[in-house]
Amino acid sequence: MNIGFDVRPSLARPTGVGTYVLGLVQRLPSSAPDHHFYYFSASLRDRYPVRAWPSNVTLVDRRLPVRALNFAWNRLGWPSLDMLARASLDLVHSPHPLLVPARKAKHIVTLHDLFFLKHPEMTEAEIRRDYAPLVAKHVRRADGVICVSEHTASEARLLLDVPPAKIAVIPNGVDPAYRSPIAPEAVDVVLARRRLPKGAILYVGTEDKRKNLVNLAMAYMGLARRRKRTPPLVLVGPGSWWAQGGTDVGPQIRAVGYLETSEMRALMAASALLVLPSLEEGFGLPVAEAMAAGLPVVCSRGSALEEVAGGAATLVNPLDTRSIADGMERVLDDPALADAQRRRGLEQSRQFDWDTTAARTLEFYRRVLGP
Repeated sequence: MNIGFDVRPSLARPTGVGTYVLGLVQRLPSSAPDHHFYYFSASLRDRYPVRAWPSNVTLVDRRLPVRALNFAWNRLGWPSLDMLARASLDLVHSPHPLLVPARKAKHIVTLHDLFFLKHPEMTEAEIRRDYAPLVAKHVRRADGVICVSEHTASEARLLLDVPPAKIAVIPNGVDPAYRSPIAPEAVDVVLARRRLPKGAILYVGTEDKRKNLVNLAMAYMGLARRRKRTPPLVLVGPGSWWAQGGTDVGPQIRAVGYLETSEMRALMAASALLVLPSLEEGFGLPVAEAMAAGLPVVCSRGSALEEVAGGAATLVNPLDTRSIADGMERVLDDPALADAQRRRGLEQSRQFDWDTTAARTLEFYRRVLGP
């Protein structure tokens, strides 16, 4: 079987969909040595990182303008991936909701969330322009649809009228680095390099409006005003403009930008809790990663976050800054609660494993291709 896979989301500084792509493409070839995988990347500026791929992988890296290619693929269905890869493909997997064109191959798309359909005003322009008007048509044409959570699968059935038989719910995994022990010395090196303290409140994510950073900042400032020695809020992902100065005993918001997995693991080992008050998530990888690292979690009630947390987190109302502040305060001030969350979180996180995700994805490939 020849399988095409669009790896472009993992081209540079992968987060979200990019992390999903890396989790799969690093494991699929060894899980199916009798299949050949064509990994497609394209950019005028960036080249896909050089890796020692197994013999059943061909990296197809083309110098093409990304936006022009997206337009041609999404609107014209051209050029086909088998033409770009110079190979006959049996199946093509798009890690996002829109099809990657191929002439005779079966098509699979992955739905991470459908927030862009319900709240276009909170969605970036390119997603609003392409995904919202095209997703229903592309998903209908797909031979199979992977949803990363039951929440997303429910929305696919409700909003896109996807037949249940066409859907496979396959949760994301967690990088093994988050489960691995880390030496205190390694933690200290990262904290010193990034000038971060121990015991911080940690946020991991983008600056998208649905991440609810304004309410998080307001909740944190309110908490700091009523509580002595509130630890700093450290934002991983957002730019420095989110930073807010303070004193040793006053509120401080630090913004450190993008971190590699090794640094994230160290920061999670040193932090007091993870807070993720998103308005909605299709999965919520930081929650699963924090639980795997033994870090207590405060996250929004509802959407896929509650599903992923599985009773191991403190749930809050993302629209209520007092609720967010109270959730953080409970974990900070109740060591027994924090310890219980660590234990439950470690157990809950065991169901999120990239090897399992890859194996179930291959099973779905075979199901879609048929006998």
